[in-house]
Amino acid sequence: MRYLFEDYAFDTNLRELYRGADVVSVTPQVFDLLEYLIRHRARVVSKDDLINAIWNGRSVSDAALTTRLNVARNAIGDSGGEQRLIKTLPRRGFRFIGQVRAAQEPSGVAGYDNPVEPPKATLPLPDKPSVAALPFTNLSGDPEQEYFADVLTGSPARERKERSPREIDQEVARKAALAYEKWRRDAESRKEEAARENARQRRERTIEKVQAALDKAEREHTRRVDVIETERADIEARAQAEDARWHKQKSELEKALRRARS
Repeated sequence: MRYLFEDYAFDTNLRELYRGADVVSVTPQVFDLLEYLIRHRARVVSKDDLINAIWNGRSVSDAALTTRLNVARNAIGDSGGEQRLIKTLPRRGFRFIGQVRAAQEPSGVAGYDNPVEPPKATLPLPDKPSVAALPFTNLSGDPEQEYFADVLTGSPARERKERSPREIDQEVARKAALAYEKWRRDAESRKEEAARENARQRRERTIEKVQAALDKAEREHTRRVDVIETERADIEARAQAEDARWHKQKSELEKALRRARS
């Protein structure tokens, strides 16, 4: 099956990705990732779906998955910032959103818009032995080194007959530097996002703490006012009782005084 999108042709039978007439070098794992996203483009693919399909359910870090997605985006001219073809939906997963045409026959036949030129004929086998560069695997266990395995796999080993070892080393170094810079920027972006999230959580905790203190102070104020009101009412009652006692005593003494004078 061939899937056509923009100026790319994705051939699942030959397991090759073409841009126009040129073959785009991708690792088998990145190819499987693109194939899964394209085949299931009608829905959102979760992280667990990708891990089960590409890594057979093995434990994979978020950094390793992000690296593979970035390499896949780069292979089809996309990026994490643009997300023109592979879109990330936060907390949901990923989806291939490009316009795809499925074709059973090679591109270039009538009925397809902007057909992609078929690949050139396979070169004859050389008389001398040749060397094939198989995909590299990151054996360090460090997800931050994933990018290096990817760029080594895409090194121009097939062009060694036409390029000097120095030129090949320079090309590998250039690709490694570009891949590392992209990974570094993505890591910084994730770090800044985590810092913003931590700041938001700290702000919310501060607001909750101050609000709780305000509520407590208000309750204490209400309690004290109630105590004061109760004490004031008691003092007023005592004052009224004292006033009544005085008037009664005064009346009795005045009566006694009048009797004495008479």
